[in-house]
Amino acid sequence: MNPSRSAVVVVTAAVVGSMLATVARALTDGLAPAASSAALAPPPSPASAAHEDVEPDELRPPSDNPYDDSPRPHPTVPRQHVTLRDGMLRLPGGRFVMGSSNPHAPPNERPARPQSLPPFWIDRTEVTVGAYRSCVEAGPCARPARTSATCTFDAGDPERPVSCVHWRDADAYCRFSGKRLPSEMEWEYAARGRLAVAFPWGSRASCTEAVTLINDQSGLSCAKYPARVGTHPAGASVFGVHDMSGNVEEWTADWYTEARGPSAAPRAGAAYGLRGGGWLSSPSMSRTTSRNWGSALEAGPNVGFRCARDD
Repeated sequence: MNPSRSAVVVVTAAVVGSMLATVARALTDGLAPAASSAALAPPPSPASAAHEDVEPDELRPPSDNPYDDSPRPHPTVPRQHVTLRDGMLRLPGGRFVMGSSNPHAPPNERPARPQSLPPFWIDRTEVTVGAYRSCVEAGPCARPARTSATCTFDAGDPERPVSCVHWRDADAYCRFSGKRLPSEMEWEYAARGRLAVAFPWGSRASCTEAVTLINDQSGLSCAKYPARVGTHPAGASVFGVHDMSGNVEEWTADWYTEARGPSAAPRAGAAYGLRGGGWLSSPSMSRTTSRNWGSALEAGPNVGFRCARDD
């Protein structure tokens, strides 16, 4: 698994006073509105496409990045209305920038590169224990291995996301449901759309929006188990896709490669891509551009999935 980094910033009363003075000067000079509008602006028109998807964090000083726990305003992203049918959302597709050019991001997220994809459908929530159980009872899916006491299949709550599922069984469930696993490109687009945000809801991580480790230095999670799916609506993406950060990290259809660039996904490999982080992942590994991997033998309590299908 890929390591993550984060900085811990202890703010004293003197620093707070200095920060307030800086903000006051920025407001006087008319700079503060411009800084906040970069994170809140809706997707630009086609005429300004060359300037879309510039990551807000790339326009800020190096100390103000997704790995920094210092306090700052917590903007929210504007929601885009999309069609919901049978538990799936139809996403419009189009051009967006995948990955990150933030120098603080891990190498496997870089470089940022423009991508295009057609409209597609994706599950609004992660696949639940109850839904997966129907596939087990029908025969195509294997019962999840109990690799940990915190695996969810036998925990007695059908609304939690199923965990401890091998890639082959996640793939089997999606096929059983007339769907497929999403590609990494589809997954990232569902998490951020055309907005360059560190997290599906904006730029700051907290237990209000997602179930992850409390911070990058803590071994303590926001919850003892993954939450019931869809119970953190404040953490939904611009399209209303739930739990794209935390809860369980999600299998994708793609073989994992450390450097993606503009090329297509590899046709073979030793591991599959995992996205979004889980309840045992640090916030920095639960961002919209975070990439992880798991072998075909991976079936841990931090791993689950959702499905997609063509339009």
